[in-house]
Amino acid sequence: MIIDKLSNIEKHFNDKKLASAIKEFLLDAENKEVGKHDILDGTFAKVQEYDTKPLTEVKMEAHKKYLDLQYIHKGSEIVISKNIENQAPITEYNDVKDVIFYSPSDYAEDKLSEGCFAIMFPEDLHQCIANGEPTALKKVVVKIPVDAI
Repeated sequence: MIIDKLSNIEKHFNDKKLASAIKEFLLDAENKEVGKHDILDGTFAKVQEYDTKPLTEVKMEAHKKYLDLQYIHKGSEIVISKNIENQAPITEYNDVKDVIFYSPSDYAEDKLSEGCFAIMFPEDLHQCIANGEPTALKKVVVKIPVDAI
């Protein structure tokens, strides 16, 4: 998993055209409506607004087809993560939604605040939870095909 500020996004991509398109989209997040938006070459974004959730209401997930780039536009969350190695899934893989869920007993925690992003790879179990009490959040989840990076 990578956590960084939006100003540094280009250094994490070999494809500078893709990095630039994603950065341009995220810089304009204020003007993006909730929902799905195509970005470039199979990469798309889901703009979300919701109240953050406590740990007891979420399960950790992993993906096979897409990387998650989660960008916080307004608010903050804690991203919990763990390497998928030696972890047993609690659901079957859903090929349509590209998701499989896990419930590890331990994990790392990192704060994501406004202007920051996290990139989750297929080996990264992850989930975002409330940073303290649940609060309103505007986030963009960019789905990047694994073969694009």
